[in-house]
Amino acid sequence: MLPQRTKTYVLLFIAMSISVFANILFFQPTGQARLNAASQDPKAMRVGNEAPRSAVQLNETVRTIQRELKEMNLYPGQVDGKPSLLVNAAIMAYEQAQALPITGEPTQTLVRELIVGPSADAAKSIGVGSGVMTGTAAETVVRDVRQKLAALGYTVGSVEGRMTLELMQGIRAFERDNGMPPSGRVGAQLMLQLQRSAVAFKMKPN
Repeated sequence: MLPQRTKTYVLLFIAMSISVFANILFFQPTGQARLNAASQDPKAMRVGNEAPRSAVQLNETVRTIQRELKEMNLYPGQVDGKPSLLVNAAIMAYEQAQALPITGEPTQTLVRELIVGPSADAAKSIGVGSGVMTGTAAETVVRDVRQKLAALGYTVGSVEGRMTLELMQGIRAFERDNGMPPSGRVGAQLMLQLQRSAVAFKMKPN
């Protein structure tokens, strides 16, 4: 007969082997599933259609984007990993500079482009993507910019979420009034100045 201690070790080994086998068999994705996940269409991801991410993953993505855009002088805020309109506006400025579709979305594809340069698929869209993509964060940013400018008395037109000629003219007028180069574009510096002006306007005595 085996000593009691040896029996215990044998039973523990058998239990651990069963656990590892069950994990491989039932819980781990197959090689094909991992291959499919890794081969998502990068062009679709460029407009923000990535798989859902956890809050931690999103914060790390945003933190990396903030850091990279700050080095490019496109993001004036804190590198804190928190999604915000300021981050979205900074992304839009980068996308406009690269003549990419304007999404304002903090994606893993954007992280890769910021670190190693745009992919071949992203490069194909250069020159054809200067408009704001429907259903993206960029629409929200443009809507916010328009509303703030209108509240400050600038003429911006009546179209929500689109970069119209009237809105661009309103942005230029605001930039000139605040000592900024009149670009007529949306970026983090514009958002930051709009936020400050909106606060100052609210604090003005009637």
